[in-house]
Parts: sequence; structure tokens; C-alpha cells
Amino acid sequence: MSHQPILFSEVIQRIPRHEFQKCVNRHDGDNRVRKLDCWTQFLTLLFGQITGHNSLRSMIAAINSQKSKLYQLGMTTLCRSTLSEANEKRDPKILEEMFSLLLNRTQSCAPGHPFRFKGKVLAFDSTTIGICLSLSPWAKFHHGKGAFKLHTALDLAGNLPVFVVLTPGKVHDIKVARKVQFPVGATVMMDRGYIDFSWLYELDKGGIFFVTRMKDNCRYKVRKCRSKKQEQGIAADQDVRLTGSSSDKYPDRLRKISYRDPETKDHYVFLTNRFDLSAKTICNLYKSRWQVELFFKVLKGQLHVEKFVGTSVNAVLWQVWAAMIAYLLVSLIRFQHKLQWPIPSIMAVLTVSLFQNIGIRRVFGLAPKERCRNIGFRQLLLFDS
Repeated sequence: MSHQPILFSEVIQRIPRHEFQKCVNRHDGDNRVRKLDCWTQFLTLLFGQITGHNSLRSMIAAINSQKSKLYQLGMTTLCRSTLSEANEKRDPKILEEMFSLLLNRTQSCAPGHPFRFKGKVLAFDSTTIGICLSLSPWAKFHHGKGAFKLHTALDLAGNLPVFVVLTPGKVHDIKVARKVQFPVGATVMMDRGYIDFSWLYELDKGGIFFVTRMKDNCRYKVRKCRSKKQEQGIAADQDVRLTGSSSDKYPDRLRKISYRDPETKDHYVFLTNRFDLSAKTICNLYKSRWQVELFFKVLKGQLHVEKFVGTSVNAVLWQVWAAMIAYLLVSLIRFQHKLQWPIPSIMAVLTVSLFQNIGIRRVFGLAPKERCRNIGFRQLLLFDS
């Protein structure tokens, strides 16, 4: 009978070891290393993010308990102090570069976005991640609390983060947005926190489309009215020009769409520079922005980014990039094996199977094809009638 490697070994085969070592060499990661190399450090953090271990001690105890299987991963046993020191001192750009390399591979396997037009569709947003201020004084936020922000744009073709930017919690979102280079022809959905008409005008002149919500105090003048489709919830579809102080910042026309959700009766007003799509498609585009919120939910819930095993900037960056790579690995498995499961369900299976001698095809072949939801079990009675 042929020997079956452990599942963890098959998962990390998607990370080219030689490319990882090139990143390590560029940043002198293994310079004067005697015991813990960067590969072992990375796989330990990756294991912790997938399985939910939120302390170095528990992470190392779990890894060392599988001593007889570590040779399959190219790892060795380790101790807490050595790993903690490595997280503090080694350059996290090693994992940042690996994230970019793995992103390109994952994007090549990802399905297209759900809209019938060409060009990337990106959901742009940030999330605030709390951290203990007394242990991490570099993360000053407000009211005596500590936090930093994670900014990303989620590509709806596979729901993949195309970049990640980490800033202190006090940094306003628009400061990060101004430094981001979006691909020409992309459609970017963002909330009202990113409304800066001079920046939006730069996007427009750069061939980038945007969809956002209009602020209540926005002043404008209607130039043209399109036909309404009230059966679809479209209350108004108008070409407008800004007035007042904003007119100099965005001197060109904009499209304003008023939408009332037929089910919830909630009212929304959208602003966009996209005139070639139907009003309903514009509304659906903004609705799809919710995917980036679900991504943040996975990042905090399943990948445990809010629970840090180090307190310095360097240690936090190592853990965040390990979590982002874990997300790409799970997404890549999902695309390659055509799994219809959501990311949390796949991670739940991996959590209990990483050190088992079983292949990916078999472990997901044995599991239920669909989530057990409303499968028809009858409620048992406490007392016989």
C-alpha cells in the first residue's frame, strides 16, 4: 500500500518552496539562523491561523506533538522564545511578497465576476482591528484604545483581496485611497467615507469607474432625467452636476440613482460616473459591496486576526500576512476542486484534518456535499403522547 502524506503537506504544495526561499534570501531572513528558519516560522503561523490557536504556546505544543510527521513539511520542532524572537526581528516583507505571488496563481483559477460587462469589479473598504494599547503603544486610536486599520479591495472574481494596506487606526480612509493604483477600466464600489470629489474626479479622468452612496448634504442640479422603472425599485435616474464648493472639485456630470428596496422599503441614493449600465445594475453593483464585509468577517472570525500572538508592529504584520496567505490557499483549493462550500466550511474541515494521512480529494469527498440545513429531521417529543 502506497504511503499517503498528511493533508497539510498537500495544502502547502501550492506555495512554491523555491520562490519562498528567494523572498527569504532577498530580505536576509535566514541570516545567521541556527535553529528556526523562516519556512518553519511561516508554517507554524499558517497552522495557527487555520486551526485557531491564539497563543504561541498552544501553537507550538500542537506542532511539536506531531514530531514524527514534521519531516513531510520540511519543519523541525521549535520553542516559544525562538519563535517569538523571529516574529519580532524578521522582515514581514517575506510574506508580503509571497502573498503577491500566490495571489497571481489564485486569480488564474478564479471564476469571473457575476456581471455581464468586462473589467474588474472591486469592493473597496477598510476594517478597524482592536489591539491592547498598553502592550502595543504604537497603535494609538482614540478614547484610550488601541487599533489599526486593514484596507483592501476585494475582486469579485473569486472574492480575492487584490492588495492589503495596514495603517494606524487614526489614519483616515481617503489618505490610503489616494495612494492606491486601480487598474484602468475597473469599477470600484465604496461607501460614503471615501467621498472626496477631487479624488473621484482623478479616478474618472484615469478611466476608472466608481459607485458610491450620496451624502445627505450634497448639493447638485439636475441636468437630465431618464425613464424610471418603479417595478424594479428605481425611483429616479438623473444626470446631475455638483453645485457650491464641490463644483470645482468635480466639474463633470455624474449619475444619481434613487432606489427603494421593494422588500425592505429602505431608500438609497447612489452616485456613479458609469452611464452605460442600467440603473438596476448600478444598484446591484453597490449591493455586491457587501462581499468585502463578509471577507472581513472571515478574517476576524475564522482566521482570528483579532487575537495576536505578538505585540510589536513586526509580529502583528507576520500574523496578518500569514492569515492573508491562508485565505488565498483555502480559496485556491476551493477553485481547483470546484467546491461549492463557503470559506468557513472548508476551513472547519481543514482544522481537524491537517495532520491526518488523507488527501484533499478524499477528505472533501467524504464530507457532505451541502450544508445540513433543513434536512427534514422531526423534533423528538419529550413525553410520549
